[in-house]
Order: sequence, then structure tokens, then C-alpha cells
Amino acid sequence: MLFLLTELKPIINASITESGAILLGEFFEIDSYAGRPVRVVTHMHSDHTLYLSKSKRHSTYILATQPTLDSLTVLGEKLPENKTIPLGYNKPLRIVDETITFVKSTHVIGSAQVVVETKEGFRLGYTSDFKFPGTKIMSDLDVLVIDATYGQEHMIRPFKQEIETLLADLVNEILSKNKPVRILGYYGKLQEVMEILRKNNVSAPFVMPKKVYELTNVACKHGMKINDFFEEDSKEGSEVKKDNWYVYFQHMNSKKGTLSQTADLILSGWFFESPIKKIIEKNKYEKWLVAFSDHGDFQDVFAYVSESKPKMLIVDGSRTDRVTADFFSNFVKKKLNLKSFVLPSQKIQLKEED
Repeated sequence: MLFLLTELKPIINASITESGAILLGEFFEIDSYAGRPVRVVTHMHSDHTLYLSKSKRHSTYILATQPTLDSLTVLGEKLPENKTIPLGYNKPLRIVDETITFVKSTHVIGSAQVVVETKEGFRLGYTSDFKFPGTKIMSDLDVLVIDATYGQEHMIRPFKQEIETLLADLVNEILSKNKPVRILGYYGKLQEVMEILRKNNVSAPFVMPKKVYELTNVACKHGMKINDFFEEDSKEGSEVKKDNWYVYFQHMNSKKGTLSQTADLILSGWFFESPIKKIIEKNKYEKWLVAFSDHGDFQDVFAYVSESKPKMLIVDGSRTDRVTADFFSNFVKKKLNLKSFVLPSQKIQLKEED
């Protein structure tokens, strides 16, 4: 789909397909497949690596940051070397008559925003997933495509500045009772929490399954400060687990069952009522819900648009529900008098093997 800004000619090419591909310019498909020559992967999460197998077969180039490429390798994604280009932040790459640049964002290790400059001189930007602090706000954009996972007014975490300290304090308190802590979250978020705990004086060793361990090595290779972590089946990991003084990190969707004498901490971005809440206490087992997210909340997303001041906004409706996307688009129209759309108009679930 092409949009014509009344004050700008010729036509600006920016859209989102029904399969979740962000299309900027003539050559770039971002975070899903659309049959274009250049596939861009903004980060490792599965909703941003959609149909990557098709892009591997049909695209001429695949672009991502080096940390993202390393993470995808750990996750079992074999990218063709002759097509793969690692791209650093703020290093423009010209392809034919368009230029693409990655801009730093805070989400998971290697996350990138994308700016494409077209042959007509238009600047088109895509935030992908982000949060503050640490995300650079892109400006001077003709079109901004934004993630609005938490795009409704009630989706605010007023305690987000304190959650890191509160989480570390809770972990230390539980460990002091001679009880191990298990933290469940998604790849990338787990590594972020590891670094946060170390910064906030949690000194107990970290234990984790092989894949989480390998991703943590990638994170450290690219600058994260995490020490004393062990793969659970290693000699060191086995020794650590003999003592109850350790923190275990596990992917949210892992099938590994509940450990009867642990405290489980569930990292959830969808919890807004308080920073931390105990939801189960039975015998020696307890479970806590922790309001920790690697996405910006409503205030952050609106602040991004307000400061960016694009000429046009496209809200990504492929990775959030339509009600939320529509609300945010309408809110921006009203508050900022900004032309705003939600795309795509509908979602069609394509099979990966198609």
C-alpha cells in the first residue's frame, strides 16, 4: 500500500503486509517475508523472524546486527553466509539507490530500529520493539512505523523506575531463606535481568539450561556485564545446585516442571497493578508475578511519537491486537493532530512452509 502526503510528492512507500512484514522503500522487507530483495531482522524474537526460511531462499541479502546474528545461530537459525550482512548502528548501507541505517534501541541484545532513505529523499523509520532508557528517538521522518504493544492508556507502569531495585531485593530476600530462585522469562529479557541483578548486588551464582547459557555468552561477548553463570549440566553447574544459594533462569515456555522448594518469579509485561505480587504460597513453594517488560508502556510510546514528530504515523497492528492499535492511532490523531493509520487492515495466518 502506498500513501500520498498532500504536501509531499512523489509517493512515499511505507506499509505493513498481512503477514507482518514492514515495507520501507522499494527494496526492504523487515521482520517478515514479502518477496523483496533485502530481508532485515531487527532482533531475535520469533514474531520478528517470521518466515525467515522463505527469506533465506528468495532474498538477495539478509541484514541484522552482529549480536542478533549470533543469537539466531544459538537458536538454530542457519543463515546463508553469502547472503548475510552484519550491520552496525549508525553505519549507513547503500543498496542501489536507497540507504538503510540501524539505530540503537533498548529491547534485547542486538535490537535495532531502522531508517530507510529513498531515492526521492524521504526518510522512513521503524522502531520495532523498544523501551526507555537507552532507545534513541528517530527524528526528521516523513513516516514513522511504531510498535504499540502497550498502546492503551491504562497500560502504564508507574513503578517502572523502581522495579529493578525491588526485583533484586526480592531475590536476595528469598536466597537468604536458603531457598533457590527460579526466574522465568523470554530470551533476551532473561539476560537483561541477569545484568540488572548483578548491578544491584545479587552475588549468588546463576544456573541455566544450555540454550540460555549460550545466549548469555553472546550477550557478554557484545558488552553485557554478567559473571558467575553456569550451564546446569556442567560440572560447575551441578556443584552449584547442591547448595540452595543460586538463581536459575528458564525460558517462559520451557516444559520443565515446578520445583517444589523454590520461589518462581514470572516476568510479565502485562501486569500493571503493582510491581511485584505473590500469587501462590504452598508448603515450601511460592510464586511471584513481577511487572518487568522489555517494551515501553503507553507513556513511553506516546512520548516517542511526541518527540519524533513524524509527518505521518503508521501503527503496527500485526503484533498487537486491533483494539489497542486503533486506540493508540486515534489518541495520537487527537492529541498531536497527526495523520495516523493502523496497518495491516487484517491479519492472515500464513504457514511457515508456504
